[in-house]
Amino acid sequence: MFFFRNSYGDWQEEFDKFKLGKVCAYLINLDKATERLNFVRKSIEELGFLFTRISAVDGNNLSREKMESIIDLETYKKCFKMLPEPGTIGCALSHKKSWESFLKSDNEFAIIFEDDVSFDPKELRKTVQEVLKKKKLWDIVSFEVKHYGLPVKLTSLSFYKKLVFYLTNVTHAGCYLINRYAAYQLLQKFYPIKMPVDHYFTSSWAFNLKFAGVEPRIVHQKFGDSQIKTCVSSKIRTPKILISNLLYNIQRAIIHFLYNIKRFCQLCYNR
Repeated sequence: MFFFRNSYGDWQEEFDKFKLGKVCAYLINLDKATERLNFVRKSIEELGFLFTRISAVDGNNLSREKMESIIDLETYKKCFKMLPEPGTIGCALSHKKSWESFLKSDNEFAIIFEDDVSFDPKELRKTVQEVLKKKKLWDIVSFEVKHYGLPVKLTSLSFYKKLVFYLTNVTHAGCYLINRYAAYQLLQKFYPIKMPVDHYFTSSWAFNLKFAGVEPRIVHQKFGDSQIKTCVSSKIRTPKILISNLLYNIQRAIIHFLYNIKRFCQLCYNR
């Protein structure tokens, strides 16, 4: 369905340097967004993981030439009925910076935050510790998603929580735990950008990844207005684009469902 090409170098040398079990934390934050930084920093520090701030990429500062060189514009328009917004591209590039920093570290896992999330540090830390014990079941675990997603339980966690696969689409990338394999796979096929970064996660079949979540959800995006959607989206409604978008959504939904059912059955069989 998606023709991602390998666009990143050989990270094998980096794979040989990490320490099993080590977890680091990254916070994506625009330099000018000091209020957001102050809002979330205390909660992240209370988690107790090594914490690094990632200076977010401001998509509004990207030149037209730069945007054109890194985006598959035709695919983006066909799939989403719109031109990519600068903030959306900046967001994707910011997550990419986090993955690169993570793979250059000696940590086995990274928990990545956007700067508008709210959570209970004790609850999140406990949940992360539990999820790490189930690390064979996932490559990315999202703690903050939008939409119902039709979750199916992989395993139970404490306090009525459960680790799940989603059989229908979910979005958002406000807080997620990622292993080195997933970061490497996402970087390998990052360019050209065809979709918002949270759609990369849930296109797990294209990257051979296991994308999971925690229900009920324990992290929420609560701080103010979006710094990604800074303008009203201009939809493209030509017949050709509308048909291609419809076909894209149908195809994506079918592949998403079948891939996660397959993964779910494989994991259940191998337990």
